[in-house]
This record gives sequence, C-alpha cells and structure tokens, in this order.
Amino acid sequence: MTSLIVLGNINHFTFANSVIVANAKVKEGWDQGEISQFFNLAFLTHTKTLGLSLLWAIILHKSDEPSQALSNIFVIHSKDSYIKLKDNEDWIDHIESHGISRELFVEKIIDITEEQSSITKFVDYLEFILKGIPIGKNLIIDLTNGTSFQKNLLSIASYILDIKHQYLIDVSKLSKLTKERGFLPVNILLPCYTLAPATDRLDRIAYLNLSEMVRYKKIIEHQTSKYIAIDPDASDEEFFGNNLGHSIQLKLQGDQSKDNAIYRIAASSISASVEDLIRLLINKFMLVNLAEGVDRRTFGQKLKIIEAKFEHDTPSDFDLEFFRKFNDFMLYLRNSSTHKGQLLTPSEKFKAELSVIMAFPFIDFYTDIVYDALSKSKLTKKPKKIRKLTDILPEENLYYGLDGDDTGKILEELFLACSDEAKFRKSSKQITEAISEIARFIRKKVGKKSVIFEAGDDLLFKGNLEKQILLEIQTMYSQLTSGIITSGLTCSIGYGRSFQEVYLALKLAKTQPGKNSIVGIELC
Repeated sequence: MTSLIVLGNINHFTFANSVIVANAKVKEGWDQGEISQFFNLAFLTHTKTLGLSLLWAIILHKSDEPSQALSNIFVIHSKDSYIKLKDNEDWIDHIESHGISRELFVEKIIDITEEQSSITKFVDYLEFILKGIPIGKNLIIDLTNGTSFQKNLLSIASYILDIKHQYLIDVSKLSKLTKERGFLPVNILLPCYTLAPATDRLDRIAYLNLSEMVRYKKIIEHQTSKYIAIDPDASDEEFFGNNLGHSIQLKLQGDQSKDNAIYRIAASSISASVEDLIRLLINKFMLVNLAEGVDRRTFGQKLKIIEAKFEHDTPSDFDLEFFRKFNDFMLYLRNSSTHKGQLLTPSEKFKAELSVIMAFPFIDFYTDIVYDALSKSKLTKKPKKIRKLTDILPEENLYYGLDGDDTGKILEELFLACSDEAKFRKSSKQITEAISEIARFIRKKVGKKSVIFEAGDDLLFKGNLEKQILLEIQTMYSQLTSGIITSGLTCSIGYGRSFQEVYLALKLAKTQPGKNSIVGIELC
C-alpha cells in the first residue's frame, strides 16, 4: 500500500505513462518482497514443496487478478494541466486498463510562482498529504511532470522530508528503447523509470558540504542580524558573521576527515563570536568604567558581570537558576574544548563538537531573552559608576562585604587529591579562624557593633575604612590561610552605601583579573 505524489501535465500521454510506471515500480518491489518472504517461510519450515506451492499459487493469483499497488494518487495541478487533462480523458481509460482506478486520484490546483503565498499553499498541501498517510505506509514522488517551479519545490521538499523514493522517466533512455510516443507499454517504461540522485550526496563531498552550509548560512544571517540590532554602532558585523561561517566550515571539515583536532579549532573559532556578543552586551548595559576594560577579562569573568546584574535586579519572569547553570555549562564546555593539547580522545572530540553546536542556542538565548531582560531592567535605566575611595566623606558609614576567592575550587582539589580527613578539618578551621581574626581586627578598629555577619569565608561589616586598612585585611587573610596553599588564599572586598551596592560591588570585584580586588560602587 503506497501513496504517489505526482505533478500534473498538459501532455496526457506523459502523465498517464508516469502514473502507470510508478504503479508498476511499486508492484515490482512488493512482489520481490513477497517472494523473499515465502522463500524464507519454506526454509524455516523445511518444507520446500509447501513453500514453492504457496509461492506458485500466489504468482498465478496475481496473473489472474491485477494487483493495485497504489492506494492514493495525489495530483498537484497547474491550472493549465488541470484543464488539458479534463479536456481529453482517454488517459483515464488507459490507466484503468492497467488496474489503476480513477477513484484513487485526489487532485489539487496550485499555480506555483515566485510569490511567497503560492509557495505557502504548496507546502501546506504537502503537509496535508503527509498527515493523512498512516505511519508505516510508503510514499513515492514522481518528478516526470509539472512546471519547473513545481519540480524544484517538490524535489526540495522531498529532500527536507527525507523521502528517498523520487523517480522520473528518463527521456534519454526512453528514446533509445523506442521511437514511439503516446501511451507506452510497461515493459518499455520500467527500465526508463529512474531513481533521482539523492540530494544528500552533496553532503558527502568533503570540499563542498553544500546543503549543510546553505542551512547554516540562513541561521548565521539571522543570528548576525540580531547581534547587530543590539548596538549597530559598536557591533562588528563582518567579524561576527564571517567567523561563525568559518567555524561551521571547520566543523563540517572535521565531519568529513574524521580529524578530531579540527573540532577543537572550530570550537575555539566559534567561541570568539560568542565572546564578542557578551562584550557587546556589557558595553551597552554595564558600568561605563568597567566596560572600558572588558576586553582584558576572561569569558567567565564577562559572564559573571552580567550574572551580577541579574542577581541584583531579577525580572519576575526571568529564570535566574537556569541562567546560572546554562552559563556554567557553556563556560565549562568552552574551556574544556579550547584549553588543551592538539590530540583529542573521543570524549574530548564530542565536547568540542558539542561546543560548536551549542553556540547557536547560546547566541539565541542571549540575543532574545537576556538582551530583552536587560533592556527592561531597572538597573539599565540609570547609569552607574565606580565609587572611588577619594569620594568618601570622613564621617560617612559604608557597608563592606568580604568573600574568599576560589574556596570552592580549593575544596574540590582537596576532594580529588587528599585522602586524609584531618586535612579537611585543618583547612576549614584555618578559614574560619582567619575570618574570626579579621572580624576581631575590624571591631578593634571601628567598634564592637561594626561586624554584621560572619560565616564561612564571608564577612559583612560597616564603617569608614581607608584603602590601606582594606589592603591590610587582605594580607591578613592570605597569611592566616597559608597552610592550605603555600601562598595563602585571597579574598575580594566590595563596598557601598546600601546592601544592594555591596552585593553588586562584591560580585564585580570577583570578576576582576586575578580576583583579590577591592571595588566600591554607587547606583545613581
């Protein structure tokens, strides 16, 4: 049971010939499959006589009663082909003489032009046909008939839908077998009914990758247009788009050559466009002074700058937890794909290839969701600047936040390298005692009620402290934790007039190169 999609033709002979040979081609394949099935049955039962008898019976049955292989024939007409075939219906008698009922035909008139509306009708009708074909049924596409527009669209749609059975009558072969025209016998038509070359063979030509590049080209053009829309003056259209295209070419080259190292090069290349997008967003929405130095920051530090902004002012419909985890995943994927040697294990190759593929949804997420949220954010409606220590009045009380740098990373290294629980106890105790010692130092300098919060490697306090004292606090933390690593741990300090400013300042301090920074801000 097979459905046929065939285009109309103003030549009723050619139209009828194509329907008849399509039906014969389907029956030919079905008969061979049934013969094979009965031979298998005879072999499995070890009763060759029975098997051959059954086989012979069905062949005789077929010769007495012509089988109708096609269950539906969907005809897509132009207005001209519909009129011509209606005017001369002798083709109907001819196909019925070959066991093909007129009732199988489902006809639709769609004149294809370069207009989008006509293409939409064509695609909608194909979708209608495919939705009506039960799962497991076969489908054959005939490309013998129709206008050039119709043939082109039907072939493209068949490739996209992965319909393998595309056939057409090869006129060159036909002319060698007969000089006759009109209704032709099946034994002449069948040898000329040729399977069209599979379009996806182009993908297997290493130096072309044509169809894949066409698909990616459309995606890249769309992504680039969204990138430019963020800031037409500051965006680098040529670099962003061309680099994405170059990266995909490398990825496809890796697919063909099976050279794992090429995937890493592709991952490194595409990360440059991704990082440029993040730079553009920071320059447009972040603190002016910070943006001026954004190019010197790592990709992870740039992501943290944007994260800090959302953590301070999260839109009600924004999934902050997903945002953090997605950033962490992409950062890990990017770093693990670009910061290693040339040779790749299968696992590393997989991560490098995934890094290239995931770059596109990551760009989508930032150009659509993050950009939109930043545009609506309260924080972006007012410019912000870095507070300088010289701007602080002597009588002014500020809030200060201290946070140990990379404590989680140090703990991870201990998990992997240490088998002695005493080492863990000692490290935890040193950090706790370091924070307690600094808290005592601050109380002594500022007052008993100056420390607001003290836990783990975090400290929140208030007062009016000169830069020299803050530097002294950092030195104390490093010295008091020197037993954990040789040089001691570092800490970052952020400050401002409010808790919100402290929180954001501390986040920004931890994005500075090397961390161990002191940042003060005010939100204006």
